[in-house]
Amino acid sequence: MDVLHDELVALTVDLVRFESTADRPDQLAACMDYVAAYLADVPGLFVERSAVNGKPAIVATLRETRAPALMLNGHLDVVVGRPEQFVPEVRDGRIYGRGAQDMKGSCAVMLRLVRDLARLPERPDVGFQFVSDEEIGGAMGTGRLLAEGWRCDLMLCLEPTDLGILYAHKGCMWVELALPGRPAHGSHPWEGHNPIGDLARGLVAVAARFPPPAGPDEWRTTVTPTALQAGAGSRNQVPASAAVTFDIRYTADETPEDVLAALRECFPTSAPTVIETGPALYTDPEHPGVVRLADCLERRLGRSPRFFREHYATDARYYTSAGIPAVCVGPVGAGLHSDEEWVSIASLVDLYHVLLAYVTS
Repeated sequence: MDVLHDELVALTVDLVRFESTADRPDQLAACMDYVAAYLADVPGLFVERSAVNGKPAIVATLRETRAPALMLNGHLDVVVGRPEQFVPEVRDGRIYGRGAQDMKGSCAVMLRLVRDLARLPERPDVGFQFVSDEEIGGAMGTGRLLAEGWRCDLMLCLEPTDLGILYAHKGCMWVELALPGRPAHGSHPWEGHNPIGDLARGLVAVAARFPPPAGPDEWRTTVTPTALQAGAGSRNQVPASAAVTFDIRYTADETPEDVLAALRECFPTSAPTVIETGPALYTDPEHPGVVRLADCLERRLGRSPRFFREHYATDARYYTSAGIPAVCVGPVGAGLHSDEEWVSIASLVDLYHVLLAYVTS
């Protein structure tokens, strides 16, 4: 195997060992320390390190600018996993472990690319963002960096895409509804008002208004109940209240206001409370930078890359919401957020060469 292959494996394995979950600020910091130490060995690099609420970030640029022509973005935080998932395994051309696919393999590619681009006689105008809160929304990472003035002409977010190009994804919103009741003894239900009935009728109405898709190819708004609560623990009492939380993913043909209005119709006794919201992602697939990326992928892979839309959200949405084109492109793998997550080593090598060709062409 060649040196590039071996270093991408070593970097990914090292990064996977950090238990960099949202509830482990010490591990988030340690993982970012590892990145900082690697970047410190690259001469003439411009590096800015910052943190908010225990969520560190690093931006490195090859030129002294806060608005490089191209920005690469990767996150080092991961979802929770079993202890053994943070002990990476390399077998059958794959790296297994929490975050190998999502997305420490891509961050390894970014690190090696920084070093190699910095050695060129004329350094390209490229920036690299390493953040640590994408899995909990990205507001203190990519969102904050954008607000602090980090701009670009095009962002490539190196989320796992099986070396396809993700150009659009849904907007997201989390909503809570509290339904009032009137407590009474469970044997005298006529003396109270049971909010569980209102909850049940409302959920049926939501399912009729926003039917769950049968599969990934059905592109429409989804309103998914994810948490229910009723009663105070007494099994013989009509509850005083009930509550439901919804995970909402909306398409471009419906606004958040449209969805909230529909929820008010389904639950006429309650007003929805928005807990968090995030914009949708859309970048024109015919954008010149995206077309050039597709050309680089085709030359490397010998086939045209797949252009696709996704139902989940990524940090790329922050930049498109500011009018800056952004797409996602990343390695091949499987087991995203599951018990057996892996990334293809060959695809990390492919991703490196595609990005190198894109930057230097």
